[in-house]
Amino acid sequence: MASFKTCPHTDADRLLEAFAQSSDDKVGETLVATLKASPVRSSLRPEFIKPRLAKYSPKVQKEAEALYALLNADAAKQKARVDELLADFKDGDVRRGQAVFNSTKAACSACHAIGYLGGTLGPDLTHVGKIRTERDLLEAIVFPSASFVRSYEPLQVTTKKGKVYNGLLATSATEEVRIARQDIDEVQPGKVSIMPAGLDQQLTRQELADLVTFLKGCK
Repeated sequence: MASFKTCPHTDADRLLEAFAQSSDDKVGETLVATLKASPVRSSLRPEFIKPRLAKYSPKVQKEAEALYALLNADAAKQKARVDELLADFKDGDVRRGQAVFNSTKAACSACHAIGYLGGTLGPDLTHVGKIRTERDLLEAIVFPSASFVRSYEPLQVTTKKGKVYNGLLATSATEEVRIARQDIDEVQPGKVSIMPAGLDQQLTRQELADLVTFLKGCK
């Protein structure tokens, strides 16, 4: 259970999957309590956790209701956070925003391409300003698991040997994993974006505004 206190957001669903086959109420109760206090809680949704608790008793299911209420409250807090950032948005600068996009601090270009430059693990952002509002862009930066671009939805692949892979069939932006079809036991939609959350904590308000301004100008 201690793993939930230190794991990255992208590993939360892999750890949860380890408990999906259990029906021991003590394990279920401990899992629910741990998730309530876990820093990865904000990246989880009730519809993802409920199937993982399906084999536990009604008592555990009832205790989980409090967890679901917390998760729904977290979603409301995310919305409020985006509203707060928007209300306090500073005037952005396109050139400074481009520097942020390409910086090691934000590392956007490692996964996203604009024009002929950038990575391909994430969606191409060359014309993102045509189809996304300022609020959409800000939410995607701060809370990347809130919604997914079509064809870039994360997957969870479980092999017949029990190994679990999360993401776009990759373990990182630089490491690609190929899994033979005959070795795959199950493929499920993932719930956690491979893009790390918390950029609003790493970037200053000005850098965040500059980045959104730059992306809004990509048309």
